[in-house]
Amino acid sequence: MTRLEELLAYSESHRAILRWMAGALMVGIAWLDWLSPETSVGYLYFAPMLLASAGLGRSQILALAVVCAYLRQLFEAPVAKPLWGAALWASMNPIPMALHFYGRVSVAIAAFAMTGLFVAEMDNRRRLLAAHLKEREEQIRRRQEAEMQVRILVETSPLAILTLDQAGRILLANESAAQLLGFDESDPRGLPVQPYLPILGRILKSHHSGGNMRTSVECKGHRRNGDVFLAHIWLSTYRTSDGAGMAAVVWDSSENLRDREGPKLDAMMATSRVVIGAFSHEIRNLAAAASTAHAALAGCGEAARSEQYQALGSLIEGLEAIASSGLRAASGRERVVADLSAVLDEARIVMEPSLRESGIAAHWDVAEGLPLVQADHHSLLQVFVNLARNSRQALETRSRRELHISAARENDLIAVRFFDSGPGVAHPGELFRPFQPGARSTGLGLYISRAILRSYGGGLRYEPLEDGSCFVVELWPEESPGETR
Repeated sequence: MTRLEELLAYSESHRAILRWMAGALMVGIAWLDWLSPETSVGYLYFAPMLLASAGLGRSQILALAVVCAYLRQLFEAPVAKPLWGAALWASMNPIPMALHFYGRVSVAIAAFAMTGLFVAEMDNRRRLLAAHLKEREEQIRRRQEAEMQVRILVETSPLAILTLDQAGRILLANESAAQLLGFDESDPRGLPVQPYLPILGRILKSHHSGGNMRTSVECKGHRRNGDVFLAHIWLSTYRTSDGAGMAAVVWDSSENLRDREGPKLDAMMATSRVVIGAFSHEIRNLAAAASTAHAALAGCGEAARSEQYQALGSLIEGLEAIASSGLRAASGRERVVADLSAVLDEARIVMEPSLRESGIAAHWDVAEGLPLVQADHHSLLQVFVNLARNSRQALETRSRRELHISAARENDLIAVRFFDSGPGVAHPGELFRPFQPGARSTGLGLYISRAILRSYGGGLRYEPLEDGSCFVVELWPEESPGETR
């Protein structure tokens, strides 16, 4: 920006400077015009008009034009003296001479005013253009910064990011994408994605609608060297002038699958041992009752020598052996602890969407600083989800649907309560019996849940209430081993 452009920067201080400069220039021209009466320099008044108009309003420009025109006419060079007849005629007719004077002044005013207004309009256009260019430069700067941030985000992302054209060729691949597909030294751009992630090519070919698609898929992926991995892909399609395109974010979930399935298998085995132990306990009770009856029949000589009696004894011995082996398998568990707050957080994430879909308001009241408890993380989560599912089924026909989950320390135990506004339980004594008639599923949910908690020394009980029902999960803190039923 030049010094003149800085001067024309339209602040009030700069406008005042321009006005003083224009005034000083007008005085100088008028003084020069007065010193040389034989030479007309009235055209020089355009200079202050050009200088001052950039900082004046329209009325001010008009007033300045009147002053310049008056000064020009006041110090105008004298004309040749007219003949005595013309002079006599002018003295006898003063009106035409006045009209001639004011006509020249009016023309000068119009010329100066039009020049000033033209300069003011041009200057206004210049200011608008400068503001527009400045705004454009700011937008370009911001867009470049945003593009730089997006480029940094893409290049440094630990997730593989790909963009594809309508033919399924790779347009962009960040460093993580190149490593994921096995391109450590070369660039995968321009290559078809079909050999590496076949599902992306199929989705591009099958997507013919005009709208954009956003979804996630899990599929098998192939690296350049032929290795197979489990790919979790978030993808979206978009439209360009050349046709449909796709952006995909790919995550290698193979390691997560291994980490996820291991604890699931351990939890399944732990639950299986609990179920085996519970059923073995029931079988042992039945075998004990049958053994008592069998011993009572031993006093009857004829019955004791029959084949049915001998077969019954063999059956009882087999049941006792099965029960003993099952109990031995169930007793071989390791001592584990779980973070109850973390289990409740996961339960909330799992349960709330289905509760919300059923129109159930869930209220959580979890005390701060809960200790670790003696239980398996995944088995405890299974118990909580089962209790919430039972409450959801009980509330289906109720007008008021509320579920309150609370966790707090009560004496030596940690109690987790599931209280709902359901109709309650008609026969609480039969709640924890297996294979209950009328159950929606197998009738084993509460039975297995209590068996799981009992295997860790805890318990599950039902609290009868006047309005609603409440199940209480009792757990022992890590530092206080004990047992409750």
